Amino acid sequence: MSTATEFAQTRPADQLDELISRLGAGRGGDPAIAEQLAAAAARRRRPLRIQIAGRALSGRTTVATALALLSAQETSPVDQPDSPDPVLDGDLVLYVLAGAPQAADHRLLATLARGRGVVVLNKADAVGARWGEAVAAAQRHAQELGLPVVPVVASVAARTRAGAVSAADLSDLRRLAVGPDVPSVLAADLFIGSGSDQQARRRLIADWDLYGVDCALSALRADPDLPAQALIQILHSASGIDPLHKLVHRRYEQVEAVRGGELLDELIRLAARAVPGDGGRARELIEQYLAGDEAIWAGLCAGLACPQVSHLAAGYPSPAPADADEALARATRWRAVVSSDMPPVARRAALRVHHGYVRAWERMSSAGL
Repeated sequence: MSTATEFAQTRPADQLDELISRLGAGRGGDPAIAEQLAAAAARRRRPLRIQIAGRALSGRTTVATALALLSAQETSPVDQPDSPDPVLDGDLVLYVLAGAPQAADHRLLATLARGRGVVVLNKADAVGARWGEAVAAAQRHAQELGLPVVPVVASVAARTRAGAVSAADLSDLRRLAVGPDVPSVLAADLFIGSGSDQQARRRLIADWDLYGVDCALSALRADPDLPAQALIQILHSASGIDPLHKLVHRRYEQVEAVRGGELLDELIRLAARAVPGDGGRARELIEQYLAGDEAIWAGLCAGLACPQVSHLAAGYPSPAPADADEALARATRWRAVVSSDMPPVARRAALRVHHGYVRAWERMSSAGL
């Protein structure tokens, strides 16, 4: 195992539980501080709460299915007559739009904590005539809302996740793709038409939605022998779900890292409250933990995830440096960031990142031995 991997890997349950045990029952411990730390650790370890919000009929349930967010909580619809708006207090909030944001959307999204929200522009196939128009609309909405906005067609993404193209669907799609009469895909009624195969066309719309049928026909015109699995991959890519999935995963990791930093903050407060004397070693034990690799790594990840400075690490493929030279280069850069003019929260985050990369350099270059 490489030194970088060893530094990045942590065992918080083992080391933190050991600290809690020593504080609670060990010699020189402090049961009151141990109890407070145990509560903080329990908060840190609870699963993230993900909310999916938006207006009625925006496709919240379909987005959850497309992303396989089985434990996500779907809120009540936004801006419903005679109903209060939902409280967006999840650790991570996916807000689903099915068009341009309205006043109620602005009002709700303004309540989100920074770094906790992702906006999904669902039903992107209805935004303009080309995918590029949906992307442009998402960019405009992102500037307007101050949040990332990703265009998707969740109905197609959910279908590609649920299964494969059936033999009957593939046969009918191939027939329509290479037949003499190219069906119109401007609207479902036009596609179904009035021919003898209406039942088959209705089934295709029900199975793959109009946008999915359009994408499938285009792919099969280019390659009539395209196998079912390749067609599924094309439809999955055309749905736009992969960029959204990556963003949600990245935000999930960032929120987890921020929570790790909050635990470190609580440890620092507990150490400050501990009064040395009469054999008490609570402050010493906590400070030993804070000076260890596990806490330093957690601080590094929390610093990189801090919304005030996270853009400075946008080019890092991973929080862990590849080697000692990269660790030193990152430490040097973040030292310059610490020296710049910035708010206290941002400076503290940058300082944690700097300390983390100094420790990584020490471990990877053996300078700390």
